[in-house]
Amino acid sequence: MRLPSRRRPNAVRLSRRLLAGVAFAALCSTPALAQDSSSPYADDPYGETEVEELVVVAGARTLPGSVAGDITPELTISPREIRAYGAANVTELLEALAPQLSSAQGGGGRPVTLINGGRVSGFAEIRDLPTEAIARVEILPEEVSLKYGYPSDQKVVNIVLRQRFRAWLAEATATTPTQGGGGETVGAHAGLLRIRQGQRLMLDAKANQTSSILESDRDVAGGEGAFRSLQPKSSDVTLNAVFARPFDNGVSASINGSFEATDSESRLGLSPLSPEALLRRSKGEDAQLAGSASGAWNGWQWSSTAQVERSVSRSDTDRVINGAPYSDWTKAVTTTAQADVVLNRALWELPAGKVTSTLTARASTLDFDSDAWRNGVTQSSELSRDIGQLRASFDVPISRTDEMFGKLSANLNFDYQRLSDFGDLQTVGAGVNWTPVKPLRVLASFTRSDQAPSLNQLGDPITVTPGVRMFDLTSGQTVEVTRITGGSRDLDAGQRDVFKLGLTYRPSEKINLTFQANYVDSRTRDAIVSFPSASTQVEAAFPDRFTRDASGNLIQIDARPVNFERQDRQELRWGFTYSRPVGPQPTPEQMAEMRRRFQEARAAQEQGGQATQGQSTQGQAGQGQTGQGQSSAQGQAAGQGAQQGQGERPPEGGQPPTGGPPPGGEFRGPGGPGGPGGRGGFGGFGGGPRSGVFQVGLYHTYAFKDEVLIRSGLPALDLLDGAAIGSGGGSPRHQVDLQANYSRSGLGVAMNAKWNSSTHVIGGPAGEDLKFSDFTTVNLRLFADLGAQPMAREHTWMRGARATLSIDNLFDERQEVRSSAGTTPISYQPDLMDPVGRTVRLTLRKLIF
Repeated sequence: MRLPSRRRPNAVRLSRRLLAGVAFAALCSTPALAQDSSSPYADDPYGETEVEELVVVAGARTLPGSVAGDITPELTISPREIRAYGAANVTELLEALAPQLSSAQGGGGRPVTLINGGRVSGFAEIRDLPTEAIARVEILPEEVSLKYGYPSDQKVVNIVLRQRFRAWLAEATATTPTQGGGGETVGAHAGLLRIRQGQRLMLDAKANQTSSILESDRDVAGGEGAFRSLQPKSSDVTLNAVFARPFDNGVSASINGSFEATDSESRLGLSPLSPEALLRRSKGEDAQLAGSASGAWNGWQWSSTAQVERSVSRSDTDRVINGAPYSDWTKAVTTTAQADVVLNRALWELPAGKVTSTLTARASTLDFDSDAWRNGVTQSSELSRDIGQLRASFDVPISRTDEMFGKLSANLNFDYQRLSDFGDLQTVGAGVNWTPVKPLRVLASFTRSDQAPSLNQLGDPITVTPGVRMFDLTSGQTVEVTRITGGSRDLDAGQRDVFKLGLTYRPSEKINLTFQANYVDSRTRDAIVSFPSASTQVEAAFPDRFTRDASGNLIQIDARPVNFERQDRQELRWGFTYSRPVGPQPTPEQMAEMRRRFQEARAAQEQGGQATQGQSTQGQAGQGQTGQGQSSAQGQAAGQGAQQGQGERPPEGGQPPTGGPPPGGEFRGPGGPGGPGGRGGFGGFGGGPRSGVFQVGLYHTYAFKDEVLIRSGLPALDLLDGAAIGSGGGSPRHQVDLQANYSRSGLGVAMNAKWNSSTHVIGGPAGEDLKFSDFTTVNLRLFADLGAQPMAREHTWMRGARATLSIDNLFDERQEVRSSAGTTPISYQPDLMDPVGRTVRLTLRKLIF
């Protein structure tokens, strides 16, 4: 008997209505953000950025949109270098920068992201920004996040946007695995972005559909063929809208709304009652509204963000128990809200500089309601958690650059949280930033933080899932067990200590080469972890979590989360990033001439702006450079920097700098001489279509120690030498990340590769040993900016068009797992571990300027 299941409103109908609303909003907002068509760069996606790259960046000490504080970026990426990655948007760019963004201080999540040196309402505000709208990207160490009210456990990425940008986006994508059938994905993407003098409007819509991969599509032994899915059939629709603008008195604000609907279907095996497969149907909806604001008040720089999110997920699962059919259904609703205020101020003057402070107050609430019908029994759960948080960070200058020991500053930070369902948590930290000589910087920090279990780890309802396939190391067999999951009220708070020593070295200002080395030592007491996979060591530590029959066969595992006594890890990550331009480059004389003309054009702009708009030039520069999220003090600094030649650009509504083409060449844009539509830029000097860039980044991670003590009195598990707490084996001692790009004349290739050394797992005296081979993955991206090709001069429709061919897992590598007998366990078959394998993706993208 099939019971009625709970259904949601028609997501397709809702998506159509939202798409229509997005289109209507775009049409209504066009006049408000329309660019001045007389601007020489209004239709040029690269011209103004290339001028800033060649003239503004050269020799500038503090660039507009930079991050506050005395910690300089580890890496600054110019527009030419950004294009060399072949990434279409911020999300793809961050993925391509993964080797540079890796951090051992946090949980491996997304880095802290800023726009123009200021906080944003959330990642949804920036994830869909096209890379053509970016003037530069700065990557900074984890300690910088303290200045923005975040914990120091993730890298910081500052995205500086162009002052002016206008484009519609249309994109189509097709992806297919190269092995067997199934797994194809088709997608469509449309968007609008307008940026002008700090105002920003972005409308974005995506839709994707992915076909399933069945066991019959792959070489799976002992499987159920077309009756079991290795990858579900799925579809999703995502809508996103952002509006940001500056106001009077240096205040700026943004609002962001997003909606996502997902739908998937999986086959769970042949039904014992019919020749059909058992199915699981899952649907989800996620809606989010967020906003941010920043400004200055009574000597304080302030910024605030707020966010409300509601997620609804539903699933229907076919089951047969004791010869009777059931339809289990679940529904879960998660509602979250968060608001914070961050204050920055210089407190007092010391001989080496000013003591600065960052104060943060944050409040959040989370409600989780779930209902489930399983085996004819209804289960309901209502969980909630309210958090109040206060954080303070102080930067104290100790010595100046010109003193004997170089420039030295210290940081102290404190954090207090009150959890309504758990209690109090504290964090304390300290660090030093030392520049003994100009090419070298040393960062050292220590943080001790309390960690609480998540709301789900404490209160999720108990779920029993039969027929879960896994490998039993004790018996050396692949078995099907009943797995119990859910929350555990017995969890304790953990405490994590992290010590970091980091070095950054730039041997020469003339060569874009940076060496980095970071040593991290972390120790966690009472670590809160999901229950590890079955191994002889884990079973010895938690014998009550494993149930075996009279013959010793494993039949049940209680996999609710647990506390480990201790986790210790020590690692060193070191490497370098190198970049050099390719093709024609401007001479020093040409650079000086360009800078002179820019200064003249800036002066003309100031006079014209005062006459036509009645605003001060400094106010225009401050708002234009500041953008969303940057404090008014930073905006004023940007305006002053522009007056001093650090932010010069051609006058709006006028012509490029007079006096004819720059020495050695004519004004060029992305489409050849004169640029598209007759607009001009300085691309021909080294930032345009004839020039290019070569980049390479190579990083090696060496693990000195990775141990787990599950319980007091038991031997510690060495994850580097025979122990494991996950189904993927132990921890590799070595990891190498390689990233390399080359682009010129609008053509480029980008490559990311990762290699992990082999590991092994000891099964014990009566168990089965496993060896996991080393594993290498290579991802390749080939792209062509069609508008930068000579043929685009006769075919103007090619302007703004790009074709990209991406190959993930280029060599179709799978990790090999062998037992001590030399065989591969059934549950470790390559097509079960990675049913997708190598994929080829073709993307056609068009920007309409």
